[in-house]
Amino acid sequence: MRPFRLLLEHPVFWTLNRRNVTRAFAVGLFVGFIPLPIHLVLGAACALLLRLNLPAAVAGTLISNPLTAAPMYLAAYALGCWLLGVPPRPIAFEMTWSWFMTAVAPIWKPLLLGCLMLGALTAVAGYALLGGLWHLSLVLKYRKRKGVGSVKASADADK
Repeated sequence: MRPFRLLLEHPVFWTLNRRNVTRAFAVGLFVGFIPLPIHLVLGAACALLLRLNLPAAVAGTLISNPLTAAPMYLAAYALGCWLLGVPPRPIAFEMTWSWFMTAVAPIWKPLLLGCLMLGALTAVAGYALLGGLWHLSLVLKYRKRKGVGSVKASADADK
């Protein structure tokens, strides 16, 4: 880690601002749909290359975990088959490297297309949702600080 120390100490990777965090989270969500078992490393690498918040990018990749991977990839495969107009093949999903190397060969095109489409849709939705929630929290904090909408402000206005 010593060679990366100067790079990782740069404040852009750790600061919390809406633009940096929402973009990083969206990148992490997209990377989480890529059908490879290196999401965390790939998400961190994308955050470093794009100069985004590192923890937010890594957190976004956690959408793909052992509980969600099978439904995610089955939905992506079904979407890819539908988009390509090919009939889906029955899949017996296993979280093993040997299954990945043998069973993915005949289904990789619809799986990859579905993963890219769902990843892009999830990234856009995550970006919009997180940005909206961040903005809402700022508006609520501003109103609370200024007393807008509070009982005291409305009582003072009535006098």
